[in-house]
Amino acid sequence: MYDLIFRNGLVIDGSGAAAFRADVGVRGSQIAAVGDLSQAEAAQVVDASGLMVAPGFIDMHSHGDFMLPFLPTADSKVQQGITLEVVGNCGSSMAPLSPAMAAEVNQEKDSRAGQEVTWETFGEFLDTLRRQGTALNVVALVGHGTVREKVMGMTDAAPTPEQLAAMQDEVRAAMQAGARGLSTGLIYTPNVYAKTDEIVALARTAAEMGGIYTSHVRGEGNSLLEAVDEAIQVGREAGISVEVSHLKASGVRNWDKMALVIEKIQKAREEGLNVNADMYPYPASNTGLSSLIPDWAHVGGREAMVARLQDPALRAQLRAELHDEVNANGVGWDRIFISDCPSNPRLEGRHLGEIAAERGVHPWEAVFDILIETRCVADMIMFTMQEENVALGLQQPWVMIGTDASGRAAEGPFSAGKPHPRNYGSFPRVLGYYARQQELFSVEEAVRKMTSLPASKLGLTQRGYLRPGCYADMVVFDAQAVIDRSTFQQPHQYPQGIRWVVVNGQVVVKDGQHTGALPGQIL
Repeated sequence: MYDLIFRNGLVIDGSGAAAFRADVGVRGSQIAAVGDLSQAEAAQVVDASGLMVAPGFIDMHSHGDFMLPFLPTADSKVQQGITLEVVGNCGSSMAPLSPAMAAEVNQEKDSRAGQEVTWETFGEFLDTLRRQGTALNVVALVGHGTVREKVMGMTDAAPTPEQLAAMQDEVRAAMQAGARGLSTGLIYTPNVYAKTDEIVALARTAAEMGGIYTSHVRGEGNSLLEAVDEAIQVGREAGISVEVSHLKASGVRNWDKMALVIEKIQKAREEGLNVNADMYPYPASNTGLSSLIPDWAHVGGREAMVARLQDPALRAQLRAELHDEVNANGVGWDRIFISDCPSNPRLEGRHLGEIAAERGVHPWEAVFDILIETRCVADMIMFTMQEENVALGLQQPWVMIGTDASGRAAEGPFSAGKPHPRNYGSFPRVLGYYARQQELFSVEEAVRKMTSLPASKLGLTQRGYLRPGCYADMVVFDAQAVIDRSTFQQPHQYPQGIRWVVVNGQVVVKDGQHTGALPGQIL
């Protein structure tokens, strides 16, 4: 007797091997059988004729820790087949926090989020998720920037030996509490102030406890090659597995570097280093509007930056320094959109050129003013990548898929703003657009990139495959219909073709509808 059987589906087991027709039986939280179960009984039987039955998808690069405490149903993630997300990326995690950092999060968090941040340690944060439940499984990383801010504040100084030891202690404590690695975001403050030796020291601490190192590298445009060299250097010197986050070549003048950076990573792999990358399948990025501002203007935190932006002399200095940086990168002000601006939703979905023209100012002045008005709480979408490079990167056998998104919901309070469509459509877009329509790779290879490849990177031996004894994380989809529907102007749309999603043996999506179940585990 089984709890659940999917009958007559085409099974994609996650290995990359060809799909085969079989039934899949679930008992408890695990897959109990794959084969002919036509004579078996189950509490629930689903006819999967004409559908693919695959392991649940793993979001290798997520910022879901900033949403799960407030939206544990993880709607936009599970609706695209994601059953596990890796959170705490880009050097920013929801713990460990000082009391002042926790207060700042509560002050700045979206007013739509009812949950207060009451935790400080990494263990307390994970316990909060366990108590309230999550719709999907969670692997958590500890953010270097979060650790640095807790120990050193927002200074640009190098750490003293005592401060470095304190940061190592924070990383060690987070790993002991359940973190699975260290992340950096080396274009963001205070991460950007760290020299390579600081990162190596902290990565060694993570490596000693079996962790991985993920990095939003120090530059994805003009300094891309040097930045990836640094990530590889950290892996070599710290003896740690490396993940290059959201691999891209940003800016027209840097598009030719994509092939070169792929060669670099391939060479490191041939030398025996464990180096991978993840990507989202879109030619546009999404980050804070404040990332347009030089590092020196961030020193001291957001209020210090706002004060600088209000100083006429410093504004003039910024204008002179930035000059024509946006156009020089081949972006253009009409390709930078405000995506989230809770204090002024009227700006959302509009490009900076339009906003500046309406205000009668230069676009840089509009940027400065918006940052002042919002206290630096505004996000942007930038169209900086080449579609051919997105395809080239996705084709690499060592590249995994990540949303680089916190997650949203198509209805209710979390459907505000115009967030990047990757929140809703990343995995269906790989399956529907790149595998089916563009024939960039087979559907079996697409699934491998989403399942066994990231599971192996994370050391999860019972996830990522659809085999007896593995946990019953599963997605059932229509390979001929699956596609993303979310767009940049109308982002809050779930994909089509994702029929059923099962997490640890419990149905989370049934016939395309969220059941409200919260069976996720903190891994």
